[in-house]
Amino acid sequence: MQVINKEWIQPLMWGSMFLSSGGGGGERNIAKLLEKTFRQSLEVNLIELNEIDPSGQYLAVGIMGSPELLGEHYITGFEGVDLFDQLNNLRNNSIQGLFPLEAASVNILYPLLVAGLSKRPLINGDAMGRAFPEFQMTTFHLNNLPSTPFVLKDCLGNNYHFHDEDTFLLELNTRQVVDKGGGVGFFVGYPTAGNILKRILIPKTISFAANIGRTFLESKSYAELLNDLIVASKNSLYASVIELFVGTVENSNHIRTKTLEWDTIAIKGKGYYEKEEFKILVKNENLIAYRNNQVAAMVPDLISIIDLETLKPVSNSNLTAGAEVAVIGMPAPLVLKTKKSLEFIGPQNFGYKSKYKSLEELYFSYYFGD
Repeated sequence: MQVINKEWIQPLMWGSMFLSSGGGGGERNIAKLLEKTFRQSLEVNLIELNEIDPSGQYLAVGIMGSPELLGEHYITGFEGVDLFDQLNNLRNNSIQGLFPLEAASVNILYPLLVAGLSKRPLINGDAMGRAFPEFQMTTFHLNNLPSTPFVLKDCLGNNYHFHDEDTFLLELNTRQVVDKGGGVGFFVGYPTAGNILKRILIPKTISFAANIGRTFLESKSYAELLNDLIVASKNSLYASVIELFVGTVENSNHIRTKTLEWDTIAIKGKGYYEKEEFKILVKNENLIAYRNNQVAAMVPDLISIIDLETLKPVSNSNLTAGAEVAVIGMPAPLVLKTKKSLEFIGPQNFGYKSKYKSLEELYFSYYFGD
C-alpha cells in the first residue's frame, strides 16, 4: 500500500494529461481543489490489487460530459461523496473503497478527491488504461460484467438512478441526461466484488500516471524529457514510449465524409522531420496518426502531444497554430490489444475501417532490434 499526499497531485495532473491522448480538460481546476483539500493533512491509501478484500465491494467514481464546461461549474467533490452514500446505502453499507474507471484526465483526479473526502481507499488500477469516450470501452464490458446500479448527478443537482441496463443503453441514457443537465455529470457505479476486480482491472495505472507526471516536473530539456519518459514507461505494462514526430502545428480542422467525421491536427516537420508532414485524426482523443500519409500510430495505442516550449502535455483544446510540439506514442497494455478487446476499442469502433497495427509492429526495429 502507498499513501497519496499533496506531493502526488502535480505529478498526477501532468501524468493524467499525458494518458488522456489529447482529450480531457479541466485537470488544473480539480488539481487546485485537491491541493486545497490535501493542505489539511489529508491522505488517501492507494491499495494494490493484491491488497483488495476479495469479499469486499468497491465502486467506480468519475466525471462525464464536456471537459471544456467543467470550469463553468462549481465543483467540490461532495457531489461524488453524496452519490457514493446513495449507492452505498443501496448496497447495505458494504462499499469498502473506490476505483477510477479510466486512468486519464479528471478521471484520475476526481476519484482521488472523492476518496479523500469519503475517507475510503483508492485502488491502484482502472478499467481502461487510458482515456476512452464510452462506457462499453472498459474491461467490465470485455468481461460481460454489469455497470449498474449506477447513480448520476447532473450540474443542476438532479440525481438519476439506473438499474439493470446493459452498457450500451447506459451510455445512451446517461449522455442524454448530461446533455440536458449542464453538459457535465458526476457518477458512481460498477459495484463489484474485490475478487473480480483483482482479475479485470488494469493494475498500477495510478502510480504509473504519477511516475510519468514526475518526468514533466523534473526534466530541463526535451531530450532529457524523452529519455525520462522512456525510462518511466519501458518497464511498465505499457512498454517504452517512442517519438513519432516533431514540428509546428499548422491548423486544426473538422472533416466530414460519407462514412467518417473527424477533427484533424496538421503538423509541419522541423529538424530531423523537416519537409515531412504529420496528421492526427481526432474523436475526443487522438486516434489515428499519419506521417507522410503512412500510418504512424493507431488506437488503442496512445498518441500524446507535448508542447516544446513548456515541456508539458497539451490537450487538443489548447493547441494553437504555430506551437512547436512533439508527438509521442506509447503502446497500450496488452489486455487492450487482444482480438476481443479490439472489437470494441479498435479503430473500427470510431469509423475507421483499416485493421489495427500496433506500435510494436509499425516500429519493429525500435522495440525488438534489427
